[in-house]
Amino acid sequence: MWRRFIILLGTGVSSVLFFWNLENFFDPFDDPATLDDEFTARGEKHWNWKRFTHKANGIAKTILAASDYGGAPPDICAFAEVENRFVLRRLRDSTPLEKLDYEIIHRDSPDPRGIDVALLYRKSRFKPLRIEALKVSEEFATRDILYVKGVLGADTVHIFVNHWPSKRGGAAVSGPKRAAAAARLSAACDSIRSACDSIRGASPRQRIIALGDFNDTPENISLPLLNLAAPLAARGEGSLKYRGNWEMIDQCFVSDTSGCTMHIFKPLFLVEPDPAFTGDKPRRTFVGPRHNGGISDHLPIILRIE
Repeated sequence: MWRRFIILLGTGVSSVLFFWNLENFFDPFDDPATLDDEFTARGEKHWNWKRFTHKANGIAKTILAASDYGGAPPDICAFAEVENRFVLRRLRDSTPLEKLDYEIIHRDSPDPRGIDVALLYRKSRFKPLRIEALKVSEEFATRDILYVKGVLGADTVHIFVNHWPSKRGGAAVSGPKRAAAAARLSAACDSIRSACDSIRGASPRQRIIALGDFNDTPENISLPLLNLAAPLAARGEGSLKYRGNWEMIDQCFVSDTSGCTMHIFKPLFLVEPDPAFTGDKPRRTFVGPRHNGGISDHLPIILRIE
């Protein structure tokens, strides 16, 4: 029943990238260096191995179900809100994903709670050439932007995985922090373009892709890239539901829109009825202190490139 996900840019075969904010994908162990006590057996969430395993299997199920867009499991899966490399290894090695050829790219970032961005890639489809954690600011601690340059088929791609600062504290406090993240990402994109322009007859084609949780809607973000999420947001679609309204805070920006489409992945098992408003909403892991059994308060997004 699965369609194939193949990353072969420039060859007439589609490629697909998958991004998902996993909403607190923590292991159940205490890390004294981070503020993770809430997600331990004795913490407020009573987070334990059984619940962690259930969540990991749910993530794997979603990744496999996303094969509906291409015929095989995604070749690149980018994530936000993963605690460490351990949870990624468990996801790769102790779920149905173990039969696939996924490799891990992860760097610890200075977020106080210890949550990072990360990437899984199928080594048969993607060859990393450069990996770098881009620090957003020296003035406050937040998630780094993960930069991965690599070869997809015959082309070179520059992938940026983002999880920008939240709106906690209000616009006056949080807005400048997201502006700092935008400036860091924009500078990195400009640097890549300048380097490419300096090489005459540069080949193969190079494409910049920035995807992630930007914690803001398309009209409030300015980058030197083209936003594939804006048309979806204009139609009222979204990746997260807030006070009864769908919001598009998980987005994908590209340097070249040719052959690109962005989709919100919304299988029935990721949502539940929304009794407070109407329709449905993402089925999250916790509702307050109560374990709700879902996976995330975000829906995944998919970038398909023909």
